[in-house]
Amino acid sequence: MTFNTSLPYQIIAQSDYQRMPWKNGLGETLEMQRHEDESGLRFRISQASVVEDGVFSDFSGLHRTLVLLSGEGMTLEHAVKNNSHTNKLSNALDIARFSGGDTTYATLKNGKIEDLNIMVRETDTQANVQAFTAPCSLLFSNNSTLFSNDHFLFCGFYVCEDGVLEIENTALTISAHSMVVFSQNANAKLTKGSGVFIRITELD
Repeated sequence: MTFNTSLPYQIIAQSDYQRMPWKNGLGETLEMQRHEDESGLRFRISQASVVEDGVFSDFSGLHRTLVLLSGEGMTLEHAVKNNSHTNKLSNALDIARFSGGDTTYATLKNGKIEDLNIMVRETDTQANVQAFTAPCSLLFSNNSTLFSNDHFLFCGFYVCEDGVLEIENTALTISAHSMVVFSQNANAKLTKGSGVFIRITELD
């Protein structure tokens, strides 16, 4: 990713996301971030609407984190070999974590939902995904060398609703569904709204 500003962050509006068809052809995704290397897809961050019950696309080899953004929720039933487990997403910012290779069936509680989907390659990549609601403080770093460390791949904050994020004492009003991408260590305060912190690194 190339930053064209001296600021430690870049704001990407929803209108700048790439519209992509679902792998199973049953819908489409707004793709926010995508990174590929010689081994294929390493990570992807996207937003999508689910409008009917059905089976999720097969993303074997990727680990998925799904965050409910809006709607009355859904239940995810996962099956792999002789095992099965269930995730119930009832409230905005509820989170489900599962393997993309699971056979996953989604049942909507009462109509359309929107979700945020973070996928990372299981063999060498991990995602730290957390939901936050104002007021709260955020540190876009894990140590003083985060952004010069080869283990770092991505750090950002997805804004779920119109909100205010104070970064290094500058208050920014950010529109819903925007992504704030950080290129340097930064202290921030979410003073209005809610969002999802995403940090992607090489697997320890």
